Amino acid sequence: MTRIRYTLSEYVGDPKDWSYTWELRDDVALQGNCDFCGQTEQRLTYEVARAAERLWICQRCVGRYPVGGMLDDFRLGPRSARAQIHGLTARLKQQTCHDIIREVRAAVADPALEEVLVYYGRNLQLSPQRAAVLFGALPQLPRAIDPRIFEIQSRSTAHQEEFGALTEAQRTSVWPALSPVQKRRLTALGFAPAGAAARKSARSQPATPSRSWPPRAYLP
Repeated sequence: MTRIRYTLSEYVGDPKDWSYTWELRDDVALQGNCDFCGQTEQRLTYEVARAAERLWICQRCVGRYPVGGMLDDFRLGPRSARAQIHGLTARLKQQTCHDIIREVRAAVADPALEEVLVYYGRNLQLSPQRAAVLFGALPQLPRAIDPRIFEIQSRSTAHQEEFGALTEAQRTSVWPALSPVQKRRLTALGFAPAGAAARKSARSQPATPSRSWPPRAYLP
Protein backbone atom coordinates (compact mmCIF):
# COMPACT_ATOMS: atom_id res chain seq x y z
CA MET A 1 0.00 0.00 0.00
CA THR A 2 1.28 3.44 -0.92
CA ARG A 3 1.37 5.80 2.05
CA ILE A 4 0.06 9.27 1.26
CA ARG A 5 2.42 12.06 2.30
CA TYR A 6 0.90 15.41 3.16
CA THR A 7 2.96 18.54 2.66
CA LEU A 8 2.53 22.09 3.87
CA SER A 9 0.59 24.35 1.51
CA GLU A 10 2.67 27.14 -0.04
CA TYR A 11 0.02 29.63 1.08
CA VAL A 12 0.83 28.92 4.73
CA GLY A 13 4.39 30.21 4.53
CA ASP A 14 6.24 30.01 7.86
CA PRO A 15 4.08 28.13 10.43
CA LYS A 16 5.61 30.26 13.21
CA ASP A 17 3.66 33.22 11.81
CA TRP A 18 0.39 31.55 12.86
CA SER A 19 -1.15 31.43 16.33
CA TYR A 20 -3.89 29.29 17.87
CA THR A 21 -7.14 31.06 18.65
CA TRP A 22 -8.10 28.08 20.89
CA GLU A 23 -11.23 27.46 18.81
CA LEU A 24 -11.83 23.77 18.02
CA ARG A 25 -14.20 21.96 15.70
CA ASP A 26 -15.38 18.43 16.42
CA ASP A 27 -16.84 16.92 13.24
CA VAL A 28 -18.63 13.74 14.30
CA ALA A 29 -19.07 12.70 10.65
CA LEU A 30 -15.27 12.85 10.13
CA GLN A 31 -15.56 15.29 7.24
CA GLY A 32 -13.17 17.99 8.42
CA ASN A 33 -10.32 19.27 6.22
CA CYS A 34 -6.88 20.64 7.09
CA ASP A 35 -5.92 23.96 5.50
CA PHE A 36 -2.23 23.37 6.20
CA CYS A 37 -1.66 19.96 4.60
CA GLY A 38 -4.94 19.23 2.81
CA GLN A 39 -5.69 16.08 4.75
CA THR A 40 -9.37 15.12 4.68
CA GLU A 41 -11.72 13.00 6.81
CA GLN A 42 -10.68 14.71 10.04
CA ARG A 43 -12.59 14.74 13.29
CA LEU A 44 -10.74 17.52 15.14
CA THR A 45 -9.50 20.73 13.54
CA TYR A 46 -8.03 23.79 15.25
CA GLU A 47 -8.31 27.42 14.24
CA VAL A 48 -5.09 29.37 13.68
CA ALA A 49 -4.73 33.03 12.83
CA ARG A 50 -2.26 35.26 11.02
CA ALA A 51 -3.40 38.87 11.33
CA ALA A 52 -6.95 38.80 9.90
CA GLU A 53 -6.52 35.42 8.19
CA ARG A 54 -8.01 32.25 9.64
CA LEU A 55 -7.27 28.61 8.81
CA TRP A 56 -8.21 25.25 10.34
CA ILE A 57 -5.50 22.62 10.87
CA CYS A 58 -5.52 18.94 11.77
CA GLN A 59 -3.97 17.13 14.74
CA ARG A 60 -1.07 15.93 12.59
CA CYS A 61 -0.10 19.51 11.82
CA VAL A 62 -0.54 20.52 15.47
CA GLY A 63 2.17 18.01 16.35
CA ARG A 64 4.37 18.77 13.35
CA TYR A 65 4.61 22.56 13.07
CA PRO A 66 5.82 25.22 15.58
CA VAL A 67 2.57 27.15 16.03
CA GLY A 68 2.24 29.12 19.27
CA GLY A 69 -0.54 31.16 20.80
CA MET A 70 -1.51 33.85 23.29
CA LEU A 71 -3.09 32.81 26.57
CA ASP A 72 -3.86 35.22 29.43
CA ASP A 73 -1.62 37.85 27.79
CA PHE A 74 1.34 35.46 27.67
CA ARG A 75 2.87 34.07 24.51
CA LEU A 76 3.03 30.25 24.56
CA GLY A 77 5.74 28.51 22.58
CA PRO A 78 4.95 25.47 20.43
CA ARG A 79 5.44 22.93 23.23
CA SER A 80 3.24 24.77 25.73
CA ALA A 81 0.67 25.49 23.03
CA ARG A 82 0.48 21.79 22.15
CA ALA A 83 -0.07 20.94 25.81
CA GLN A 84 -2.92 23.45 25.95
CA ILE A 85 -4.41 22.02 22.74
CA HIS A 86 -4.13 18.49 24.13
CA GLY A 87 -6.17 19.43 27.19
CA LEU A 88 -8.83 21.21 25.15
CA THR A 89 -9.02 18.25 22.76
CA ALA A 90 -9.52 15.65 25.49
CA ARG A 91 -12.31 17.64 27.12
CA LEU A 92 -14.08 18.36 23.83
CA LYS A 93 -13.95 14.73 22.64
CA GLN A 94 -15.36 13.46 25.92
CA GLN A 95 -18.12 16.07 26.00
CA THR A 96 -19.08 15.39 22.39
CA CYS A 97 -19.39 11.64 22.95
CA HIS A 98 -21.34 12.16 26.16
CA ASP A 99 -23.77 14.55 24.42
CA ILE A 100 -24.33 12.12 21.56
CA ILE A 101 -25.19 9.28 23.94
CA ARG A 102 -27.65 11.56 25.71
CA GLU A 103 -29.15 12.52 22.35
CA VAL A 104 -29.56 8.87 21.35
CA ARG A 105 -31.07 7.97 24.71
CA ALA A 106 -33.67 10.74 24.30
CA ALA A 107 -34.53 9.66 20.75
CA VAL A 108 -34.65 5.87 21.17
CA ALA A 109 -36.85 3.99 23.64
CA ASP A 110 -34.29 1.44 24.81
CA PRO A 111 -33.58 1.10 28.57
CA ALA A 112 -30.12 -0.30 27.76
CA LEU A 113 -29.06 3.15 26.54
CA GLU A 114 -29.35 4.50 30.10
CA GLU A 115 -26.74 1.95 31.15
CA VAL A 116 -24.56 3.01 28.21
CA LEU A 117 -24.76 6.63 29.35
CA VAL A 118 -23.85 5.78 32.95
CA TYR A 119 -21.00 3.52 31.86
CA TYR A 120 -19.49 6.15 29.58
CA GLY A 121 -19.77 8.80 32.28
CA ARG A 122 -17.71 6.61 34.59
CA ASN A 123 -15.15 5.28 32.12
CA LEU A 124 -15.04 7.78 29.22
CA GLN A 125 -14.91 4.69 26.99
CA LEU A 126 -17.37 2.01 25.93
CA SER A 127 -17.20 -1.71 26.52
CA PRO A 128 -17.81 -3.81 23.37
CA GLN A 129 -21.34 -4.76 24.42
CA ARG A 130 -22.34 -1.19 25.25
CA ALA A 131 -20.79 0.04 22.02
CA ALA A 132 -22.91 -2.49 20.11
CA VAL A 133 -26.06 -1.19 21.80
CA LEU A 134 -25.19 2.43 21.03
CA PHE A 135 -24.08 1.83 17.44
CA GLY A 136 -27.27 -0.08 16.74
CA ALA A 137 -29.26 3.03 17.70
CA LEU A 138 -27.09 5.71 16.04
CA PRO A 139 -28.80 5.45 12.62
CA GLN A 140 -32.04 6.66 14.19
CA LEU A 141 -30.57 10.14 14.71
CA PRO A 142 -31.28 12.70 11.98
CA ARG A 143 -27.55 13.41 11.44
CA ALA A 144 -24.62 11.19 10.53
CA ILE A 145 -22.44 10.01 13.41
CA ASP A 146 -19.27 8.06 12.65
CA PRO A 147 -18.81 5.36 15.33
CA ARG A 148 -15.03 5.87 15.17
CA ILE A 149 -15.37 8.90 17.44
CA PHE A 150 -15.87 6.50 20.38
CA GLU A 151 -13.07 4.61 22.12
CA ILE A 152 -13.71 0.91 22.82
CA GLN A 153 -12.17 -1.07 25.66
CA SER A 154 -10.49 -4.34 24.65
CA ARG A 155 -7.30 -4.66 26.68
CA SER A 156 -8.64 -6.94 29.41
CA THR A 157 -9.53 -10.58 28.88
CA ALA A 158 -13.06 -9.82 30.04
CA HIS A 159 -13.55 -7.16 27.36
CA GLN A 160 -12.01 -9.39 24.69
CA GLU A 161 -14.37 -12.21 25.60
CA GLU A 162 -17.25 -9.74 25.70
CA PHE A 163 -16.46 -8.78 22.12
CA GLY A 164 -16.24 -12.42 21.10
CA ALA A 165 -19.68 -13.09 22.62
CA LEU A 166 -21.36 -10.46 20.43
CA THR A 167 -23.41 -11.55 17.47
CA GLU A 168 -21.80 -11.37 14.04
CA ALA A 169 -23.81 -8.24 13.22
CA GLN A 170 -22.79 -6.57 16.49
CA ARG A 171 -19.10 -7.36 16.00
CA THR A 172 -19.33 -5.96 12.49
CA SER A 173 -20.87 -2.72 13.81
CA VAL A 174 -18.18 -2.26 16.49
CA TRP A 175 -15.20 -3.27 14.31
CA PRO A 176 -14.71 0.10 12.52
CA ALA A 177 -14.32 1.90 15.87
CA LEU A 178 -11.37 -0.29 16.91
CA SER A 179 -7.77 0.73 16.44
CA PRO A 180 -5.42 -1.33 14.22
CA VAL A 181 -3.77 -2.76 17.34
CA GLN A 182 -7.14 -3.80 18.76
CA LYS A 183 -8.14 -5.41 15.47
CA ARG A 184 -4.94 -7.44 15.30
CA ARG A 185 -5.37 -8.65 18.87
CA LEU A 186 -9.00 -9.68 18.39
CA THR A 187 -8.23 -11.28 15.04
CA ALA A 188 -5.52 -13.39 16.68
CA LEU A 189 -8.15 -14.56 19.18
CA GLY A 190 -10.48 -15.55 16.35
CA PHE A 191 -13.03 -12.84 17.11
CA ALA A 192 -12.85 -10.82 13.88
CA PRO A 193 -16.12 -10.55 11.95
CA ALA A 194 -16.28 -12.90 8.96
CA GLY A 195 -15.98 -10.08 6.43
CA ALA A 196 -12.92 -8.56 8.13
CA ALA A 197 -11.24 -11.96 8.46
CA ALA A 198 -11.84 -12.70 4.79
CA ARG A 199 -10.31 -9.37 3.72
CA LYS A 200 -7.27 -10.00 5.92
CA SER A 201 -6.82 -13.46 4.44
CA ALA A 202 -6.99 -12.08 0.91
CA ARG A 203 -4.38 -9.42 1.69
CA SER A 204 -2.03 -12.00 3.19
CA GLN A 205 -1.94 -14.10 0.01
CA PRO A 206 1.36 -13.70 -1.86
CA ALA A 207 1.07 -11.80 -5.10
CA THR A 208 1.49 -13.82 -8.27
CA PRO A 209 4.66 -12.61 -9.99
CA SER A 210 4.02 -11.03 -13.35
CA ARG A 211 5.60 -12.61 -16.41
CA SER A 212 6.61 -11.01 -19.63
CA TRP A 213 6.09 -12.85 -22.88
CA PRO A 214 8.05 -13.74 -24.76
CA PRO A 215 10.72 -14.36 -22.08
CA ARG A 216 13.47 -11.79 -21.92
CA ALA A 217 16.76 -12.71 -23.47
CA TYR A 218 19.63 -12.24 -21.09
CA LEU A 219 23.02 -11.36 -22.45
CA PRO A 220 26.02 -13.23 -21.04
